[in-house]
Formats: sequence, C-alpha cells, structure tokens
Amino acid sequence: AGRHKGTKTKSPTADAPTTQRQAVRPRSSRRRVSARRGVIAARARTLAIVYFLLLFLGTHLPADRMEPVATVSDKWLHFGGYAVLTIVVLAGWELTIGTLQPKHYFAVWLAGTLYGAFDEITQTPVGRSCDINDWMADVLGIVCGLLAYRLGREVVLRIARGKNGTRMNTDLTDSRG
Repeated sequence: AGRHKGTKTKSPTADAPTTQRQAVRPRSSRRRVSARRGVIAARARTLAIVYFLLLFLGTHLPADRMEPVATVSDKWLHFGGYAVLTIVVLAGWELTIGTLQPKHYFAVWLAGTLYGAFDEITQTPVGRSCDINDWMADVLGIVCGLLAYRLGREVVLRIARGKNGTRMNTDLTDSRG
C-alpha cells in the first residue's frame, strides 16, 4: 500500500514518548519530579505567608514594648524587610505557576506598595508613627527585591543548564502527553 504524505500508521511504539526529554525520563520519574516541585512550591508559599505575618507583627507591636532591634536606621529595616518579602513572594509564585511574566512583577510591586501604605497607616492605633519616609523605604525595598529576584533567577537558570548548554525547562506545568 502506498503511503500518502501526512498520514500516520499505527506502530507498536506509537504510545512511546515522542520527545527527547520524555525519552530520557520515564513518566513515573516525571510524576516524582512534579510532586517534589509541588512540595517545594508549597514550602515557598508557606515561607512567604509566615514572613509576611512576622513583618506585620513586627511593625504593629506597640513602640513602648519593643527593644531596639538594631543600631541602624529603621529605614534600613523597612528596606530589607520589604526586599525579602518581595523575593519570597516571587519565588513562591514562580514555583507554583511557572515562569513569571511582567504582569506578575507589576502585581507584586503594586500589592507591596499598597500594603506598605496600609502598614504605615495602621501603626498609629498601636502608638507608633505613620512615616512617609518609612513607606518610601518599603517601596524602594520592593523595587530592589524585584530586581534582585529577576537577576538572581537568571543566575540560577544559567547554573541549571544541562551539560550540553540547553536551557532548563522553566515551564513548571506538568506536560504529559
């Protein structure tokens, strides 16, 4: 029988993996990697939530109950606190959904900026001051956290490239055939 271009014939290996990546890693191994990635993503999200709660508690304890945390300006504490918060939120989000797009970075910036303002405003009921300079340090920390995550992510991807120089698959969704 003549074969026509574009027609496929059923072969005993038709259900076999078709891509090189699938051929290297059996389906059960892909499931283990996906499950492990899910655990890591859950831990990253938990870390982000716990850190957020600690940051909130730290900024809402009455000033008279607090011991001086450091001898540096509290602006550095605001800057560092929000930079770290930004990094852990981005890491948790990216491990959950896959490669982040610019809209995700913008959403983290916007949410962090609005939360920083809310955080400052809600400190007055516990006897702390609402300081625009603290909020500006928060926003600067968010921006630097965004940049640090983006730059650090690229370094991680370069390190994660295989021996043949191919880029690691950054799409974290399960791609079963």
